[in-house]
Amino acid sequence: MASSSNPDLWSGLSGFGSSESATPDMRAALLKVNAEMFVAAPARDRESIETFETLMLGSLPRADAATLLALARILAPCADAPASVLDYLVQHAPDARALVLQHAAHLPETVNRRQLATPAGRLRLAARLDLDPATIRRLLLLGEEPVAEALAANPAVAPDTGLFKLLVQRARFRPALARVLLGRSDLAPSDAANLYLAAAATQRAAIRDHVAATLARRRMTLSCALTEEDIAELLAVSRRGDVERLEALLSTILGFPTSTEWRVLELGRHRLLALALKALGLGRRDATRIFLCLHPALSYPLSAIKELVREVRDVPGPVALALVEAILNVKALSGENAKG
Repeated sequence: MASSSNPDLWSGLSGFGSSESATPDMRAALLKVNAEMFVAAPARDRESIETFETLMLGSLPRADAATLLALARILAPCADAPASVLDYLVQHAPDARALVLQHAAHLPETVNRRQLATPAGRLRLAARLDLDPATIRRLLLLGEEPVAEALAANPAVAPDTGLFKLLVQRARFRPALARVLLGRSDLAPSDAANLYLAAAATQRAAIRDHVAATLARRRMTLSCALTEEDIAELLAVSRRGDVERLEALLSTILGFPTSTEWRVLELGRHRLLALALKALGLGRRDATRIFLCLHPALSYPLSAIKELVREVRDVPGPVALALVEAILNVKALSGENAKG
């Protein structure tokens, strides 16, 4: 809102707009001219906005649909357009409603509520650049994937907010949502590490490089030493196809909470198993045996198992462990408290 304006600028609406001597065309022309003057004004203070609002609301009931549509086209993009005027346009002209929803600099509360009531409305809201935190939170409550993906791509949801962090946490188990977030240029490297499993090859390489650089700066050495008994049990449960027991062993050996959700056999999460085995210090031969035995999906087609073996071969153990911690959102061997 600008700091000052002439409060009498739109006083021409008073009297003339409601005069019986004014024809419909004259009233329509006056409404449009005054709306244009309002939008073009170099400054609009609270008094002038309230004056414009009062005069418009007094004249709008006598306007036809074409005039309401024209007014919506003029006023919707204006940040100072009174919410009550926009709300009237939305409620009384279907064509104006669509225009306001698409172009309004801000949505009236009644319009906002109406949009929140339907899937299509929520999707339209999620793409708007003027979203406030309360609306974002209400959009996220229903857990709709298309809405979450629209919010993930929306710069109005800033990376340094709790709501963005909530999107990142959801994306750990939603590859499509993760890929949208990974496409943002402002995604923090730590958030990218959380989403490593959904990243493209070039993105994974960049994430690994950042993790390695971070570990080097902290002068941290993350390592795990397997016993012969540990290796034998990992191989045995894999031969039985007992993924639940395998995941429990991984948590125990790595010092993760027993409630840790690995889901290593879910599509899109197989790479996590390769990282975990490398973090444990397991050799390529034993890791390959586990891939071959645990579930056919890990070894077919041939390119699938080659990709997993490549992860074991190319990712340094400390980096693999740091990535596992980031993907699962837990901390143990790195010496930090569990995040839950």
